[in-house]
Amino acid sequence: MRIKLDLHVHTLHSPDSRLSPEELARACAENGLAGVAVTDHDRFRGALEFAEALPDLLIIPGEEVRSREGEIIGLFLHEEIPPGLSAEETMQEIRRQGGLVCIPHPFDYVKLHRLTARRLLELREGIDCLEAVNAKPRWWGANRAAGDFARRHSFPVTAGSDAHRAGEVGRAWVEMEEFSGPEQFLSNLREASIHGRRHSPWGGQVERWRSRLRG
Repeated sequence: MRIKLDLHVHTLHSPDSRLSPEELARACAENGLAGVAVTDHDRFRGALEFAEALPDLLIIPGEEVRSREGEIIGLFLHEEIPPGLSAEETMQEIRRQGGLVCIPHPFDYVKLHRLTARRLLELREGIDCLEAVNAKPRWWGANRAAGDFARRHSFPVTAGSDAHRAGEVGRAWVEMEEFSGPEQFLSNLREASIHGRRHSPWGGQVERWRSRLRG
């Protein structure tokens, strides 16, 4: 059976998001999602709390980790990974936990702190998949560039809304066969289809600025 998953969602545990379990459950029901990957910024507790609070949803526990070279998503994690490690160290820690390494919004050139195309190729043996559809890239051509790069270099691709509020959940998603564990997930991902529509990135940016001022 094929299911729809949004593979990049932030919750109230991210400093720039206010998405609650109740809001996530409602958004998934409205958008026909079987579940999401919870990928809070440099925090992992929310993924576990949301999985416990929402047993009827498939919650892939993850984290969007800010390495010294750019953001890296770990999927199917068990523990929090600290920010500030090198890209290699971050990937090694994800793999140590039996997780999968995903590079989010790799060609959003407005993000100055990101892994370059050259660096992605240098690290390719440690990368499991690339996010080819992100619903709110700041540069309009980012998704096309990511998809082209992934095809040229045979990376499996994912899609995610990068949601920070309920109305953004499900703006991008993967449709794939059901799976049991990260190995089957990655295998099924190669036969998946990705979908999405862009929404404005600036609402989340405003909230990030506010959170920094509060901090």
